[in-house]
Amino acid sequence: MEIKFQNIKNKSLKEDSRIAIIDIGSNSIRMLIYEDFNSSIVPFFNEKAVCELGKNLDKSRKLNKSGKEYAIKVLKRFNEILNVSKINNFQIIATAALREATDAQDFVREIENIFSISVKILSGEQEAEYAAEGVKVSFKNVDGLVADLGGGSLELTHVDNNKILEKTSLPLGVLRLLNNPLIKKNNLPKYVKKLFKDEKWLAKKKFKNLYLVGGTWRALFKLHLFQNDHPVHIIHQYYLEKFELLRFIDKISRFNKNKLKSVEYISKSRTQYLPFSSIILNEILDITSPDFIHCSICGVREGKLASDFLDNVDINENTKNSLNFISKKRGDIGENYKKYFNFIKPVFIENEYFNEELLILACVLSHMDWGLGAFQKAELVFNETLNTPLLKLTHKERIQLALACYWRYCSIKYNPKIEYLKFLNNNEIFSSKQVGSALRFANSLTSISTIFLDEFKLYKRGNSIFLKIPSQHQEIISKQVIKKFKAFSKELFLEPRVIYSNNI
Repeated sequence: MEIKFQNIKNKSLKEDSRIAIIDIGSNSIRMLIYEDFNSSIVPFFNEKAVCELGKNLDKSRKLNKSGKEYAIKVLKRFNEILNVSKINNFQIIATAALREATDAQDFVREIENIFSISVKILSGEQEAEYAAEGVKVSFKNVDGLVADLGGGSLELTHVDNNKILEKTSLPLGVLRLLNNPLIKKNNLPKYVKKLFKDEKWLAKKKFKNLYLVGGTWRALFKLHLFQNDHPVHIIHQYYLEKFELLRFIDKISRFNKNKLKSVEYISKSRTQYLPFSSIILNEILDITSPDFIHCSICGVREGKLASDFLDNVDINENTKNSLNFISKKRGDIGENYKKYFNFIKPVFIENEYFNEELLILACVLSHMDWGLGAFQKAELVFNETLNTPLLKLTHKERIQLALACYWRYCSIKYNPKIEYLKFLNNNEIFSSKQVGSALRFANSLTSISTIFLDEFKLYKRGNSIFLKIPSQHQEIISKQVIKKFKAFSKELFLEPRVIYSNNI
């Protein structure tokens, strides 16, 4: 993707760019607050309360009484947070429980009296579409089936190269199943198969990818991640191949109550649903046969906001906003990362293992100087970069960037923990070293000011790498600069050449 630097502002959001969304689900209620959704879809406030509004809904057709009482207390707290924070730009959505309960209108009126805004109750199809939109804004190119499992329903959406096609909503929520005396673990597969049979489009195509949305499936993947010592402790974009996942969920689906109580790493409010979610997932895998199954932390909430505010936003604009947002968070003054990028870019044009998009992110994310020693900064920046709030990054890309930023601050003779390196091949590791060394060298040139980067030129010719410098700036080329330039050249397997010129 070509990176374009241009000044564009999204006028869809109000002057105060903070925005909040409250999601009233069958099992839980959650509020997210974003500093600027147009620049980052990672919230700075994220709080959930398990209220079980949809408990026994199939039997009573009404919202759970104790759930309603608890939900009102939670919503009053959320309203207080919004008021204290002076956040006026917010919305409230609701899903399956409020779609189906006969007493939903009275409950909705009570909520609207608290917040003085309308509650939008989503239809099943809207919920399916927004879940897919949420996945679309957090993955680079969505191609496959999006499955959103909640407390009251399961939404399935076919997305073909980011284009939403078929979609459906089914009464397969984990809270609904747990409280249904007619459906037990042993007859659940048959029940799921029957519902899937009516969705003819599901069996028509083999989906390459399956994207899982919903708290219970996140818990399932989190359990697998920690049990298998995956070094990147981020659930989003964690993925498994079909047969590895089948083995795992077969084990989980057999757990009894005593075994579930001993499960570590995940919330106890989720563990009781793991066998149900595993059985449902097994049936989805059986009918759709995907190659890769990805976990997404984004779904209906992010999809609703994306549809409202990012629907007509150009990808270059969104990228630019995100880069500027993160660079300011990292302490970059005056968008200096652009100067670093333009300076080192000519050397990496043909590098297939560290593309242009990753290169500019390395320039953005490597900028941090808190007065620590070089090695301490290297470790700090490595961890910060690994966990950077850019959801479209795969785990492999996170490691590549983190390594480049690590070597920006310390010599390449040092290495982070070996478990990170095993996710990359040798070419990818070498490329990360090269980018880190380039940034380390560029920084040595800018110890006075990045103004000089506009006047210097770096390029490759044959077996050499050239640094072209105006004659009036010769004093900048210190022993330290030459040392860093030679180290960088060595990583590229090229001979270093410094040229002084009256014209650049």
